[in-house]
Amino acid sequence: MKICFTGDLFLGGDLLNKSTEDIVDIDIFNNADKRVVNLEQPISDNDTAEDKCTLFTGSFATKQLNGMKIDAVNLAHNHIQDKGLDAISETIEHLNMSNIGSFGAGSNSEEAKEPYYIDKNIAIFGYCEFDKPYLRQIELAEDNKAGVNPLRYENILNDLDKLKEDKKAILYFHWGREHVFLPPRYDIELAKKLLDDDRVLLIVGMHPHRPQGYIEHNNKRAYMCLGNFLFPNFYINPPTQIYYPEIKPQSVDTTRQYHAVYKTTYKKWRWINRVSLILEYNTKTNTVQHKIAIQDDNNPTVSELNGIKEKFILVFIWFLSKVYTMPKFIYNPIEKTNTFIVYKIWRGQIYWFRLKQLGIIEFSKKFLNKVNRKLRKIINAN
Repeated sequence: MKICFTGDLFLGGDLLNKSTEDIVDIDIFNNADKRVVNLEQPISDNDTAEDKCTLFTGSFATKQLNGMKIDAVNLAHNHIQDKGLDAISETIEHLNMSNIGSFGAGSNSEEAKEPYYIDKNIAIFGYCEFDKPYLRQIELAEDNKAGVNPLRYENILNDLDKLKEDKKAILYFHWGREHVFLPPRYDIELAKKLLDDDRVLLIVGMHPHRPQGYIEHNNKRAYMCLGNFLFPNFYINPPTQIYYPEIKPQSVDTTRQYHAVYKTTYKKWRWINRVSLILEYNTKTNTVQHKIAIQDDNNPTVSELNGIKEKFILVFIWFLSKVYTMPKFIYNPIEKTNTFIVYKIWRGQIYWFRLKQLGIIEFSKKFLNKVNRKLRKIINAN
């Protein structure tokens, strides 16, 4: 059996309520025996929306998943609670009614820990990192509370211990810092520890919104992040709510970042955020290969990247994978420096966008108010 794994899939924005048949032109996706994606949203028809950066669609999304012939979805991520905790159970109900499997979240911890069996011998578990500066507002499942399956080594071992002796597992992780190519060192070390376990066949990572390299260890791989598989452009209403206008605005600001805005803004992704890895795992040979996909800038369609750009990304992924093997005392300074530079540039671009959106006078007022609030906190703390 050949199983296709992809990165982040969102079915809203410019793809809302539209057909998804024939929007993916990639052989290893279309010819796969099974397809598994990271569904970066809840599916709910309720009117609730959390006060945060939100992603969601209504129940039509299950028709779109069926149109793409998706067999199962990972729900262990930071957007599954965007329509409230009740929407987690609602999402699973919609998926079940459409014969689409799910894993990684549930109405309680027992449901969230339950794997999806891609065949009789291979279980897929989903986990979401939490309590990190780059992964906050995470709702963990508890005995009587909906949420995600927490990404902790002991928790993963506990789940693996419940497998029968002849069963193996593939692990889906939502982890790592956004918009960087170098994952935290402790994620690399965790991946190696898990690949040492004979029950673990493959690790598939998400969240940074760009393709990263892979760890090759014990003749197995951990892909740190596949990137955005299909993540359509969408509108944002102040400050961070996704917005579906009945009539599309004639003129609207466009951003290539993801941040709070002060008026309706159109969100588009940068080129590197539209590039992703697609995996093909062969259950007979226990081998995995990857291809490079690209999402169109203006239309929610995905095709295989070809030519010089494909070769560049393949070499870059190989290079990143070699960097991950560097000793800790070399890797850590490189990773920290890279993260510092990327985030400084990222924030600078956001400030520049806000300056253009607000104008210099209004921007200066808001900036000074922010500085004043921080100074008051420091004074009060002392």
